[in-house]
Amino acid sequence: MDGHLVFSDVSSAHRKGGLNRRGLLSGLAMLPMVSSLVAVKDAAAQQTNPGFSFVVCGDSRPMMYLPVKEGRTDLVELFVEMFGLVMPEKVAEAVVKRDVKMIFDPVTKELRQVVMPFMSRSEVMTLSVDQGWVTRATVEDVKLLPGVHRDIFQLEGGDWVSREIVQHMQAGRAKFVVNSGDVVWWGNQGRSVSDSPYWKRVNDTMLKLLPGPDSEMRAAGLEGRWFMSVGNHEVWGDPKIEGTLDAVPYLKKLGVTPERLIYKFDFRDIRFIFLWSGKYDYRSPSLWDADRPKYAEQMVQLQQWLDDAKAKGIKKAFITFHYPVFCRAGLGPIPEPDNPHKTIAAYAKDLELVVFNGHVHTTELYDVDGVKYLVLGGGGAEQDPILPGRTSIKVPSNYPPDLYWKGKPPQLEYNYALVDVAPDEKTKFNLTRYRPGSAEPFASEALFS
Repeated sequence: MDGHLVFSDVSSAHRKGGLNRRGLLSGLAMLPMVSSLVAVKDAAAQQTNPGFSFVVCGDSRPMMYLPVKEGRTDLVELFVEMFGLVMPEKVAEAVVKRDVKMIFDPVTKELRQVVMPFMSRSEVMTLSVDQGWVTRATVEDVKLLPGVHRDIFQLEGGDWVSREIVQHMQAGRAKFVVNSGDVVWWGNQGRSVSDSPYWKRVNDTMLKLLPGPDSEMRAAGLEGRWFMSVGNHEVWGDPKIEGTLDAVPYLKKLGVTPERLIYKFDFRDIRFIFLWSGKYDYRSPSLWDADRPKYAEQMVQLQQWLDDAKAKGIKKAFITFHYPVFCRAGLGPIPEPDNPHKTIAAYAKDLELVVFNGHVHTTELYDVDGVKYLVLGGGGAEQDPILPGRTSIKVPSNYPPDLYWKGKPPQLEYNYALVDVAPDEKTKFNLTRYRPGSAEPFASEALFS
């Protein structure tokens, strides 16, 4: 008997000349049963597609690994290669020979400190080195802030992010990790977990500590718990992304190859899309110059994937790529005409859309034309947008507001976000941060609330 029949009996008695006491009592007695049946049905429906959580971070790479002793010439070659990223090679070679000063331990002969030029003529960066790893980086602007050495990098910040994420994963708080790219420094010192100090560090601090995929994930075609978009650092010295595919081999089954660096998957009726914004051009540091495939081809593929999601009744899509769509600091946003905002925003009326970016080594949030943008550049890399001249770049007067710093100068900060997704509910974002040297070093806050 269902609730409709019970109340039909009661209504019939009423129409025949008043309420029948027995019918009324029997109808009221059935109410708890009806409520229970409805609750069980709702619970069963939700059980088929329950909510879940995942973690997102970006720019998680450390700085250089320099396990060299005094007298080795390959150290100079490494610095020439590094400076060659931001200036012509011949100029880089001259700068290294003239301006890079290396200090070695008098007993062990190991490299302990490097003093070198930074991004402008008046900036001097000092690197502290321990066991080959750069553990701290400070910058003095001898023109704007003489005598003041500002911290822009601490190795422990990225390690803290990794430990936090691993704990969430091991505790079952999150299903998987999404990373927006730049997880290693480069491929010039090795292109596999076994011979790259950078990929070995990613493996030791993150990948091998994550639980294996459960049966539900495997049924969805997911054979791991860590998914990344390819950043410019992943192809630097490793154009065929050998390191990426060695460390995260299950990306191959999702369609990633050295010639195609984009992919997508669905999990619990949520679509996840990963694009590639390209390598690095120092003349335009956020230019979308991807060639595997090119920008126009990726936009066509993105539209096909979003159209397919709509056709399948999918209501939410998370899109991850390295360069930021919107940005007010540091290297700045993807310039027009190869900025994908209009393509993405065209689907905002049909889907809840969230975009994860990185690249600029700071954290910014935007909500534009129905699309949420999270620039999560606090996963471990140096935080140079805190330096004078890069905390706020020139943008149009009508540029969208940054909802994170809200006009205040950015600080040295390491962070990650937990994303809670549930059917028919707005997605929730909670960011946990670590600010070295702050009066309040650890804090969490809800985003877009």
